[in-house]
Amino acid sequence: MDKIVKLKFLAIIIYAISASILFYDDHFIQNSTVMHQYGHVPFMIAVLCLGVILSAAVYNLAFYFYIRNRQYLYYALAQLFILSTLVGVESMLISPFDEIYGFKNYYILDISQTFMLIFSMLFIQAFFQTYNTDKLNNLINIIIKIALFDLVLSLFFGHTIITKFVPTFIWVWFVLSEAHRHIKKKDAPFYFVSVGWHIVIVIILLEYLYIIDPHKVGFPFLHVVFALESMLLSFALSYKFKLVEDEQKAQQTMLLQQSRLASMGEMISIIAHQWRQPLNFLSYSFMHIKQNCKNDDDALMTIKEANEQLQYMSQTIESFRNFYNPSKERADFSIKESCENAIQIVTPTLNATNIKLNLDVWQDFSYYANANEFEQVLLNIVNNARDVLVERLTPNPTIDIKVNEPTITITDNAGGISKENIEKIFDPYFSTKRNSDGIGLYIGKTIIEREMSGKLEVSVKDGKTIFTITLQKK
Repeated sequence: MDKIVKLKFLAIIIYAISASILFYDDHFIQNSTVMHQYGHVPFMIAVLCLGVILSAAVYNLAFYFYIRNRQYLYYALAQLFILSTLVGVESMLISPFDEIYGFKNYYILDISQTFMLIFSMLFIQAFFQTYNTDKLNNLINIIIKIALFDLVLSLFFGHTIITKFVPTFIWVWFVLSEAHRHIKKKDAPFYFVSVGWHIVIVIILLEYLYIIDPHKVGFPFLHVVFALESMLLSFALSYKFKLVEDEQKAQQTMLLQQSRLASMGEMISIIAHQWRQPLNFLSYSFMHIKQNCKNDDDALMTIKEANEQLQYMSQTIESFRNFYNPSKERADFSIKESCENAIQIVTPTLNATNIKLNLDVWQDFSYYANANEFEQVLLNIVNNARDVLVERLTPNPTIDIKVNEPTITITDNAGGISKENIEKIFDPYFSTKRNSDGIGLYIGKTIIEREMSGKLEVSVKDGKTIFTITLQKK
């Protein structure tokens, strides 16, 4: 537990002691003699908000039974206890709800608030699980244990102790503030959850400090903000479900791509095996012819060129076989050699389209990873550049690869990527080309950043697209 968390816990303890000593009676609703009167419009708004909260609870509960994801269950239960808390407050303090319900139970209200805290914490913990926040999990576990201990205390005192003097919104704010500290990569679902809860916290705090005096303002502010929170958190869950589903699809596509590469590797290995004997036979045949052409310079030159072609064929098939090797073994490899291997594979298609490719090695370096995966990323970027150059009929089409430790840049002069597309270029299933699955650059970024602990970025300068791979050694 770091110093900031300790200071926050200390502040909460000081607040609880102060609240219990100075404002003890104010924390017990049964001591209140003021009844809030709702007119027709506030009453209808309050009922509508209760319906929204109940609908969110039922919807997410049904979703839980459909996909068996616990965060939907926790959220549904949290909404049900929010509903129970609001109904408890209405039955005791708000007219005409008190006449409609016809019951008052202060203990159920306390228990509802405590369970609301528990299931809210469980929901936040499950929701933030994909963000890999162990420190946040530990904090949430501590708060849940405190709430459970408070439930035990309530059996002896007839009411809760801890959550009565330290309201639920303080604990939720505590966790959200730590989430903002520890979660570096924040996405739209994170902000939906954060904004939803902070709206609730602000309104509760305004009423708690009597800046909005509930005794004078007959309007269901709490109902409205809890209904709004229900909608925002439901949006967050739906959005996150979509993101997870997209990631799973991308992973499946990546596995399919790897399976295809493996199948091609097996096929090329068979072809390579079939080529070995004829190539060896031709090589021996040329040796035999050479022995009988000692005085024929033209024949000797032809034999030499033929042997070079045989050697080139052998190296080409070997390069393809190694490239499509599905092995995930890691080893130190030369960046320059990997670039040359990828260039050897793509050169025939570039020559056919009159595209010039330059490899400029300022400072070569080695890197510990899977060389084949790196070459696949490089080849995919070069192929994309080739397709754009051909599509746009670029004059003097050129692709430049520059190696300068710790970066590798791939630059083309096809005119650059438009502003509206550059932000989405690495998104799965996004492509500006016809008949493209839009997964290549996403896979490339995943390989570089997840498998090789590097960075893959794109920029546009002077009408040129520049892909930059950064491989910092640990």
